[in-house]
Amino acid sequence: MVDASPILQLVSVSKRYGAATALATTTLDVGAGATTVLIGPSGCGKTTLLRLMLGLIAPDAGQVLFRGAAMTPHNIRGLRTHMGYVVQDGGLFPHLTAADNVCLMARHLGWPRAKTNQRLAELGDLVRLPAETLARYPAEMSGGQKQRVGLMRALMLDPELLFLDEPLGALDPLVRAELQDDLAAIFSKLAKSVVLVTHDLAEAAFFGQVIVLLQSGRIVQRGSIEDLVRRPADPFVTRFVNAQRHFDVRTIGAPA
Repeated sequence: MVDASPILQLVSVSKRYGAATALATTTLDVGAGATTVLIGPSGCGKTTLLRLMLGLIAPDAGQVLFRGAAMTPHNIRGLRTHMGYVVQDGGLFPHLTAADNVCLMARHLGWPRAKTNQRLAELGDLVRLPAETLARYPAEMSGGQKQRVGLMRALMLDPELLFLDEPLGALDPLVRAELQDDLAAIFSKLAKSVVLVTHDLAEAAFFGQVIVLLQSGRIVQRGSIEDLVRRPADPFVTRFVNAQRHFDVRTIGAPA
């Protein structure tokens, strides 16, 4: 169930690198229990926005708030235990087995072995990863398996907010479609707040209750996929939608 209150807020946040504006002054709420998708062309600012949300970089101006508390250098480590992060290709440590990758933070926090192993088994069932795969190293796994392990690692501490940065971009279409179905089922079952970055409008439409379209470091439009297709806020929105040639806009708003 989607909570109307925001779990994360950006209040007049901006970020520059030298003379280049990575993110213009931006205010954005991320709804609790909802899936918010950040989308736009390369270099539009979506990864910068995600990294600001995660506290991986600090804004030049403005504030990022998690559950109403401003992120600061003093509290960010504690706040990050409430967040999970999945990167493209899993981002796994090559010298660790899948199980060791998943359990990194639990061991760092001193969880008892029995609790860690129980959580590992629960997550393996959740993402449909065979138990024998957990003994393998990343080089011994397929792309889809690595993404499942990366998701398990992000979920290990049962975070309130889950971030995914282009998690399926490097996968072939069949594996990607299967993982999309599995991720959608997992999001629904866990009722997590999710922020997902993609460049693919069909994927954004599949996952996103709220879609945030960026261009040149600015939010051009925020709304549903139907809003973007039927009620574009800017000519760029229409150009972006039309450029996604594999996305059939005729299906938006049509009877099921």
